[in-house]
Amino acid sequence: MRLIEITHSGVFSRKHFSIFVSARQGVRHRLSRSGGRCSCFREVFAVGDAVWAQVRSSAGRVLERPVSALCRERLEGYEPVWAPGRYRGRRAIATWWRLADQARHAGCATLGALETAVSLEFDQQVVAFAAWPVRLYWASSDAGYVPDFFARLDSGQARLVCRPGSGSASGWAATLELLEAAGRQAGWQVQVYEGAEDRVAARNRQRLSRWRHARLADAETAQVLHQVFGRPRPFAAGVKASGLPELPTVARGLHLIWSRGLLIDWTQPFVPARSLVWSPKGAC
Repeated sequence: MRLIEITHSGVFSRKHFSIFVSARQGVRHRLSRSGGRCSCFREVFAVGDAVWAQVRSSAGRVLERPVSALCRERLEGYEPVWAPGRYRGRRAIATWWRLADQARHAGCATLGALETAVSLEFDQQVVAFAAWPVRLYWASSDAGYVPDFFARLDSGQARLVCRPGSGSASGWAATLELLEAAGRQAGWQVQVYEGAEDRVAARNRQRLSRWRHARLADAETAQVLHQVFGRPRPFAAGVKASGLPELPTVARGLHLIWSRGLLIDWTQPFVPARSLVWSPKGAC
């Protein structure tokens, strides 16, 4: 098996970065046409095992790079490189998820992807994510795959997140192989979101996500509610006992539940009139 060598040296550009791939049909030459930064390192891949990526520049152009050159790129801030097509008879429902406290949306090609976006928003380890910012493909092939989301964790680690494929088992196995290779070469985690294990918890998250935005946070209200819910009591009763204006207190209280400033049993359907709410230890 032939090997190819990919060398990164700090700033790469047209004269610094090139790759020659020997494919079965002959020799293909690909050249990076954009500048960027990456730590200096050296990699050797088997012919055809190098993964390439397409991303969209700030000017809107689609750029091609080896995925290993994106190791330090903040792809969670990139615009989509792909969007689902619209056609008569389409069964999947495409929609856009408004990211909390950002003037941006993340595209969701299916309702399953929408559930994934909600789970990413709810995950306190995830600080930012974007939809479809990168397209991946083997160096020896133009056929590629666009992961649903690219997420950034609070540790600085990057993560590709996608839903399981709906095609054949062999096709999805090939996609997984591509994703795992991209993860190894770029230093990204890869997560396949199979769906929530607890459907009740997923419905609770979907419902409470309407109060996810930080503009609803209020320190004075939080202090009062932490005292009110020092012992478990129904949410509606606690809001009434707080003596605060009802409508804004309900919204701020639900935001506290979403952000885990107040606790509930997520495995039970959340009903404000009946569901018990309590403060975390040390909060009151």
